[in-house]
Amino acid sequence: MKTHAIGTILRAMTRNLARAACAAVCLLPAVAHSAASPKIEANRVVEIPLLSDKAYPNPFLEPNLEAVVTQADGSQLRIPAFWAGGNRWCFRFSSAATGTASWRTECSDPGNARLHHAEGSVDVVSYAGDNPLYRHGPVRVARQSRHFEHADGTPFFWLGDTWWKNLSKRMTWDGFRELTADRRAKGFSVVQIVCGPYPDEGFFEARWENEGGKPYETRDFTVVNPRYFDFADRRIGHLVDAGIVPAIVGAWGRSDCNSMQAIGAAGIRRHWRNLVARYGAYPVVWILAGEIEDGTKWGEGPWADVARYLRGIDPYHRPLTCHTANGRRGTPGDASLVDYDMLGGSHGVGEPTTPKTLAILTAAHGKTPVMPVLCGETGYEGHMQHHFQDEQRHVFWMYLLNGAAGHTYGAAGIWHASVDGDPGITPVYDLTTWKEGMAFPGSTQLGLGKKLLAEYPWSRFEPHPEWVETNSYAAGIPGEVRVVYQPRRGVYNWKGTRVKHVERDVPYHAYYFNPTNGKRHDAGTFYNDGPARRPFGDHALPLLFADPFDGADASDWKDAGTATRREGGHLAGGKGMVTVLERVVEADLMASVDAGSQAEAGIVLRFHGPDHYLVALYSPSAKSIFLHDRRNGEWGEALGRVAVPEIGPRIHITAGVSGEYAAMVLSDGTRTHHTPLVRIGNLSAGKAGLWLYQIGDRQEFDNFELSRARFGPASRDPKAPVPLAMESDEYQAPPVPSPQDWVFVMERVRP
Repeated sequence: MKTHAIGTILRAMTRNLARAACAAVCLLPAVAHSAASPKIEANRVVEIPLLSDKAYPNPFLEPNLEAVVTQADGSQLRIPAFWAGGNRWCFRFSSAATGTASWRTECSDPGNARLHHAEGSVDVVSYAGDNPLYRHGPVRVARQSRHFEHADGTPFFWLGDTWWKNLSKRMTWDGFRELTADRRAKGFSVVQIVCGPYPDEGFFEARWENEGGKPYETRDFTVVNPRYFDFADRRIGHLVDAGIVPAIVGAWGRSDCNSMQAIGAAGIRRHWRNLVARYGAYPVVWILAGEIEDGTKWGEGPWADVARYLRGIDPYHRPLTCHTANGRRGTPGDASLVDYDMLGGSHGVGEPTTPKTLAILTAAHGKTPVMPVLCGETGYEGHMQHHFQDEQRHVFWMYLLNGAAGHTYGAAGIWHASVDGDPGITPVYDLTTWKEGMAFPGSTQLGLGKKLLAEYPWSRFEPHPEWVETNSYAAGIPGEVRVVYQPRRGVYNWKGTRVKHVERDVPYHAYYFNPTNGKRHDAGTFYNDGPARRPFGDHALPLLFADPFDGADASDWKDAGTATRREGGHLAGGKGMVTVLERVVEADLMASVDAGSQAEAGIVLRFHGPDHYLVALYSPSAKSIFLHDRRNGEWGEALGRVAVPEIGPRIHITAGVSGEYAAMVLSDGTRTHHTPLVRIGNLSAGKAGLWLYQIGDRQEFDNFELSRARFGPASRDPKAPVPLAMESDEYQAPPVPSPQDWVFVMERVRP
């Protein structure tokens, strides 16, 4: 008896050496009970070899050999065996259940005493290492179905890489190990790899060969070449030993490389039985075939029949999908032949990040039954000199924050195992070699994204597009954590992320995460303490001045803009109006006035000249109130802007300034709106006045009053989070550190 840790199953590479080796380790049925049971750690693979004393014309087709294994927990597995060359058959077994597992073979030729009713046992002991695929077990669909998890319930983050043709001999064994080490270091957890007919090439081309030749010797897959699979074993096992899940693709189905048409359904089924026998015991996932019809997923067509066959012979029920352009259609009564929904994006220039492409995933995410959804192929980095790292980041975050269970990356050079002199594809898409593709920065940057998400309970995240502006993406857990991706807005644009529907009284700490290098830029601590409190009431201190504008005496006022006039009990003015009260010059003042809502209406404070003053205004065109701290003739930004969607025809405005704070209140007698306190830079004493700049042809002011002011923010514990004072529940984050794409993270502050 010989046991094999994954990654060590490959034996001598010649038929004669292989036969000699198996003769030394085979277990004869007559001595099965007396031989010591091999030991294998939980979730690792043991290979049980059997020698036949009969020869068969085509042992790949006949006899049929299976092993019935009773695991330590009492459950049974019916495991298909495979012909390994010469007179040797094998079956492979792994189990999470510790204890003694017993087995007994069943052969379609009951007269073969060495293959039929052979018996033995395997002792499964606890795993002591740190490989997550052994420690936590193989990958399955999570119980809540939106994500993947290990067999013990530990969440599994799918970050895949595309190695379609990397079982070919162009990718040397040393190169395979180098690429595996690179991807492991960057955080990749899945490799999508074809073990069967390749895409983008004809059948039985020399390019299909690995070190052992082609996998089959006939086009109908009736004659197998075990040496091909011996070498494939080594690579599949090496991935698993590195903690990377092989997502094994059995064939390809696009019209120009249609395996079903070239080989036939019977040949495809034989091939899949061989794959299940060799690799089903490993912690793999299955991809039925690449680029086949969408209808396969709901039970239509010949590929669906192969999927049913595969489900019937896989004793471990590894997760199964197929690589199609779209997701399931979700029609009631549809068969469900996939466990996770893999769909496509686009290789078109600029198309991977479009709303149309994203809609393929979000549509699948909304279908029933609920299952993990992810994109299995889109815009490879560097493909035909497009889709570079900025697009890779965008696609990754776009999908992950819209409900994807993971994401599969691809790079020019790698997927087709390109080397100097042989790009592995005709016509040539890329002359990039796999080593050059390995160094593309997008793979590193996606790994940084995975590492960030792994700091949080990402498997509980749900998409929340309502949290962000159009063209940004958000997901998270309400009241706990929010992750927002803000694509680059353009050059010279530092506008910060705007987050909507911030929960009341939840303290958050926020930071910008640079998706290109993983560095963090602190954005402060805050919480939403509800609508901003009214900054002040009516005049609380004695009036310094009052003018109802019902007389002709205008000696206290001086126009600093277009002319004003008194008529009909009003102070009237037009566009460009700035009129200033000359009598009072102080720093901390509160002014109020009545006006009409059909035109701009503003109160001027700390006036030092036409290019230097503070104005609090209502704008009918912007339907909002806000303040401008005008300096050097520049208006600056609109401070404390608050929307005023509806207001009556006559309004009452109160504006105040005290120290470094200013605010305003607007009311029509029924509805009241107010800005938060805003900080200003104009701190010196000045005059007060009235204002209309350009919106509306005429404004009529009434009942001007002026008093001293004394107000400011409520005193707080300086160590407490700064409150997010706002009338709505939107948070405007600080400007981004530089004009690029950013990930904005809000995490709840715990006591």
